[in-house]
Amino acid sequence: MSVLNNKLALVSFCWRIIFPFIFTAAQQKRSTVTDWQSSSLKDYVYDGAGSCLDQMTVCLNDAVCNRYLAPVLQECTANCNLDRCQEATQQFYGSMPHNVAEMLVMCECEASDEDCLDMKNLLHGGTCGDEPRICQDTINLCVDDSNCRDLLRTFQTKCWSSEEAPCHNDLQNDECFTLMDPALILGADPECKMAFLDTWGTALHYPCTCKGVSNDNLLMCNMIHDVLHNRSHFMISWKSSSGPSKPPEINESEQGHTWSNDYLLYAFTAVLLVGVVILMPLAVVSKIWMARRDKTRFHHPQKSNCVVIL
Repeated sequence: MSVLNNKLALVSFCWRIIFPFIFTAAQQKRSTVTDWQSSSLKDYVYDGAGSCLDQMTVCLNDAVCNRYLAPVLQECTANCNLDRCQEATQQFYGSMPHNVAEMLVMCECEASDEDCLDMKNLLHGGTCGDEPRICQDTINLCVDDSNCRDLLRTFQTKCWSSEEAPCHNDLQNDECFTLMDPALILGADPECKMAFLDTWGTALHYPCTCKGVSNDNLLMCNMIHDVLHNRSHFMISWKSSSGPSKPPEINESEQGHTWSNDYLLYAFTAVLLVGVVILMPLAVVSKIWMARRDKTRFHHPQKSNCVVIL
């Protein structure tokens, strides 16, 4: 772990020194598509395995991912500026292919793995030491920002049917958020997951709480928190890489039923085979015998050519 921390510190230090000089305005406008085409992660398929510590290591070992991660390491350290941290985080996730964003956003940690949890907090945007907000406040902050509002509107459109989340264009409708039921979210839909990843780095993902919220607003607060901070709605079941996977268990009743069917099939095949072996020769012999009988029955005696001399 110390090696990884040293590597993170070195990357952060180097980029803090050279970042202002190498990224001119023209370079900042350059499309990142070409960069990611040269990445070893462009065809990476995330299968839910591996912790956040593992995924951070994967990113650091890729030249392109490492380069785009550097501003996040620079801006999202302890006691940082929240706006700059969120901007760096949004640019980081917005620049990369969705398969790489999914790898980093959907990673998880064992509850007892503090090193992994630190990496998870860094990957998902630091809090800069500020206290969590009430979840409704994070929504209001997003709605007040035109870019975040557009991303939130797309997220609602892709992840709920129009009947379930009737939202106006300005999103100034409490009923819109009340009907964003986590139980009805279309989290398995690729477009929904993509829309969720696109909101990363916005005010929506700042840590929020429902502590101290009145009963009248508690239901909505809990729903907002669940939708935005419970990534299991969009995730493949996380698999720890600490041990081998178990083979699927076989139901005994199904196994017995299958064996019974196989036994009957084998018995039927054996009877059929015996029948063919025994009956076929009998049929041939019978046919030959009948042919000879018919030949004898229809054979006329020949006239004698002998002459009797008296």
